[in-house]
Amino acid sequence: MKKLKTAAMLLITAGLTVIAMGCASAPKAAGDSGKADWSANLLTNGDFEAGQDPWTPWIDTGWGGAGEVTWDNGVATLRIDEMGEQPWAVAMHYKKVLFEKGERYRVKFDMKSDMNRIVRFSIGNGLAPADPPYLNYQDIEIGTEWKTYEFEFVMKFRTNKFGRLDFNCAYNPGMFLPEGSPWRDEAKLKATGGATVYIDNVILQKWGTGSEAK
Repeated sequence: MKKLKTAAMLLITAGLTVIAMGCASAPKAAGDSGKADWSANLLTNGDFEAGQDPWTPWIDTGWGGAGEVTWDNGVATLRIDEMGEQPWAVAMHYKKVLFEKGERYRVKFDMKSDMNRIVRFSIGNGLAPADPPYLNYQDIEIGTEWKTYEFEFVMKFRTNKFGRLDFNCAYNPGMFLPEGSPWRDEAKLKATGGATVYIDNVILQKWGTGSEAK
């Protein structure tokens, strides 16, 4: 049985999350044929009950990262021994996601760590990860209790069947933290050393017609 999680939700305002590199639009209106709603989860094994597949671990030793990514008991675990010089030095990816131009998407996931730290989440092009992200980089402050994080964006780029979700858990100077975050204080950013990050219940949905929200 999966563990009980703290029912805490980080709600992001529309002005910050429906961004997609500065482009946003209202959800499509429902037609006579059905009701507009969020789709079922577009990801396979977002709850990690089936282990790793199709998730990809990434330990970038070229940037000084060291650690291990495992999937046990329905939870993704990223152990960071050396945080290296970039957020992706210890990371986890989900590849080959279809993102359609002009469509609105919502992503949700549960996350915690064994110490307070910053994790960077983004969605972009899997064939060229350095391209501008579809969902702006999100630096997230996580603690030792499970919390649910939620973001929305509109796909402004051309349709791409090679989209990618990135959980980058290593070095992070916090440059994409929200305004007003106490972690912008440089002294507190020193807490981004080695740690273990836990991720669960990753859900990606598209706004559509006649679909069921999960």
